Amino acid sequence: MAIAAATLDIPKNPAIRREWIGFQLRIRGLSKRALARREGVSHQAVSQAALGGGSQYLQEAIAGALDLRAQDLFPELYDECGRRLGQTRDRKRSTRPDGKHIKTEDAA
Repeated sequence: MAIAAATLDIPKNPAIRREWIGFQLRIRGLSKRALARREGVSHQAVSQAALGGGSQYLQEAIAGALDLRAQDLFPELYDECGRRLGQTRDRKRSTRPDGKHIKTEDAA
């Protein structure tokens, strides 16, 4: 299968694309868990990257395992020149930047 033909079949919906990636890995004799072991990360990290989130490095590893470029597999993360887009949404912190959850004067 040529790369150009393969890119036409890539689902745009992230949840469906994650399953498509799993299928494509299986027909190549791999799995998300095997890829995770090879990259030294958890299978959850690979699954998150397959959704289009998580690590750019893992997204590139997934794409490489499928003989694709990351920008072909995750086009929403790249501009038309192939440059990775920056953060597209506001980061919501569960903690303050100093790592504390509450102000010390508010503690009982």
